[in-house]
Order: sequence, then structure tokens, then C-alpha cells
Amino acid sequence: MAGPSILERSIEIGAPVAEVFAFHLDTRNAALISPDGTRILSVEGIFPVVTGAVVTMRMRQRPNPFPMTWRVRIDEVHSPDRVVDVAERSPFVQWRHEHLFTSLGAGCTRMTDRVTYRLPAGPLGRIVDRLVVRRQLSSAFEERHRRTRDLLEERARGSASAE
Repeated sequence: MAGPSILERSIEIGAPVAEVFAFHLDTRNAALISPDGTRILSVEGIFPVVTGAVVTMRMRQRPNPFPMTWRVRIDEVHSPDRVVDVAERSPFVQWRHEHLFTSLGAGCTRMTDRVTYRLPAGPLGRIVDRLVVRRQLSSAFEERHRRTRDLLEERARGSASAE
């Protein structure tokens, strides 16, 4: 059996690490940063998340007209550098999402998403991953990163001008 796929993307954000970390402790923020074509219908859980918490998210993703439900367990919360969630219910056989935050000093943060995943259907799933899914995930995370950066940098500018 082949190992899981790993996708890793990073971006620099002009906001302090504590603010970027805190933003990710509230998974309701997913609606603010979801890529075009993804609509978050509901998010249930406790916020801010803590280790062991379970979050259930219903979403609709084009072109699929039917909502899907993801349920993730928060596997780790290490302030201010790491949040890890593991899917208990999703379209994937395996899904582990590490949100990593590194202070770059001067109010800047490197945010990295590392996803370890496996599709169902064995060899066919690996082919579908190579042909379609990896490209879709990569594009989705790039869009999420851009939206997160834009939103948090705007908030940081607003905080700085209010002082």
C-alpha cells in the first residue's frame, strides 16, 4: 500500500503570530477564507478550540449540489505555534491538517498548512489524486492563504491606526 499524500503551503502574513494563531482557534472563520465555490453552511463546536474538541462543519462545494459534512477532532493545540485537526468524517480515508505558525519578528508570521491525506479506492484514488484532487487542494489552500493574509493584514493596519 502506498503512503499518504502530503501537501504543504506557506505564506507570510503582516500580523503578529498571536493574532494569526487566535484566528485559527475559531473554525467559524473558515467561512471568511473559503475559496470561491465553497460555501460554509454551518460550523458547530466550542470556540476557541481546545485539544480533544470536535468541530462539525457542513459545506457545499461546487459543482456538487449536495452539502457534505466534515467532523474533525482537534488533536493538538500548542499556543502560539500549532493547531492540528484530524478528520473523523470527510470524503477522505485519512486527513490530518497541521496549522503551523512561526513568528518572523516585527509583527510578521509565516503560516504553513501541512495536510497529510489519502483518498478512498486504493490505486484508483491515487490516480484521481494525481490528476485532480492534489491540484484542487493546492488551489484551495493558495486561495485560503491569500484571503487569510488580506483579512489579518487589514485588521493589523486597523489596530495600528487606532492606537
